[in-house]
Formats: sequence, C-alpha cells, structure tokens
Amino acid sequence: SAGVSVNKFLAKIASDMDKPDGLYVIKPGQVQAFIDQLDIKKFFGVGKVTAARMHELGIYKGRDLKQWSREELVRQFGKSGSYYYDVARGRDHRPVKAERSRKSLGAEKTFENNLTQREDLLERIEVIAREVIKRMQSADVRARTVTVKIKFADFKQITRSLSVTDPVTEFTQLYALASQLLEETFESGMEIRLLGITLSNLVGQDERHIPQLDLDL
Repeated sequence: SAGVSVNKFLAKIASDMDKPDGLYVIKPGQVQAFIDQLDIKKFFGVGKVTAARMHELGIYKGRDLKQWSREELVRQFGKSGSYYYDVARGRDHRPVKAERSRKSLGAEKTFENNLTQREDLLERIEVIAREVIKRMQSADVRARTVTVKIKFADFKQITRSLSVTDPVTEFTQLYALASQLLEETFESGMEIRLLGITLSNLVGQDERHIPQLDLDL
C-alpha cells in the first residue's frame, strides 16, 4: 500500500488507510479536515501510554489535540508536545530520505475461517514462505533472522524468531525454519486467524558467511 500527501507525517498515515494493495491520497485542501477527524491513536508518535494520557485529558481526535497550545502540550508531554502541536495542524518539515537500506521484508495472510489443524497451518505457512522468498530474491538480499507472526481468534498475537549463521537463500531453508517455529508454538485447541513470516538481519548477495576454522594445536 502507498500513501501520498503534502508531508511525511500525512503520507505515512495515508499508507495505512487502504491496505493491503491500495493507494490513498490526502490532497492539500483535505489536510485539516482529515486530521480533525483522525483518531488520536492513529497519529504516528502516539503510543498506547501516550494515547491513554491524552484520553484522560479529553483528547480523542485531531480536532481535540488542536485545541491545546504548544506550551500546554510541552508541559504535558515534554519535547514531543511541540511535535503534536505541529502535526495537529498538518505541519511536518522532516525530510523524506529516498535512499535507505531495507531492514526487513515479509508477507502475512489473514484467513476467512480460523485454522485449528496443524496440517492446515503448515500448508499456509508454505504458501507464505514461497511469497517471502520471491520478495527476498527480488530485493536481492539474504536473511539471517526468520520471524513467524501468529494472531489468534481473540486478536492477541505473538512472534517467534530464530537467527542462523548462514543466511537463508532458498525456499527449503525458509520453510524448514518457519515450520519449526510454528510447530514449537502450536498447541491443540488454538484458533489462528493470521500467519506471517518476516525476514530481518538482511545482507546483500555479496556478503557471504566465512566459516570459522578449527585449528589443530
């Protein structure tokens, strides 16, 4: 998904508005109206603790945040208060860095019906692993850390990770690691609505592991 707007803050929010494969545009003339109705929990930089504090102060939407002065927000939230003051008015002067190294890649799938059988889960994790390998090869990278994400019927989620010395380069390696993590986590009676695989600790094609040598002394 992608977001387009007048600054980094708004474009980032826009990118979450039409997932998974959509394009969302916030035009200049729409900025303030969009922010005014935006739930404060969707503001980037507002985590659970900060959102709870804002709720205590009667701040639930962007329009509520806009009622506070910069000085009042700084008093309540420290230096972040000045940032909240600006973004509530659609201001964000941070530069967009076009070139940056990829830190992770992955794929996930939400199921129409919750899965409860180990065999079904292994079939789905295989499909996801194939998609992740395609994306990895397209990005021309390799990965040393594999993470499996599991979301349950009650929307609680966990992640399990495994790091390896030799980077993952092909499907069989990834599937073996991902299925191992899934097998170690799955228990009878679990109802799973989403599975995902993320690769991180990425290295380029030309970065190859040099095995340690054992010396006879």
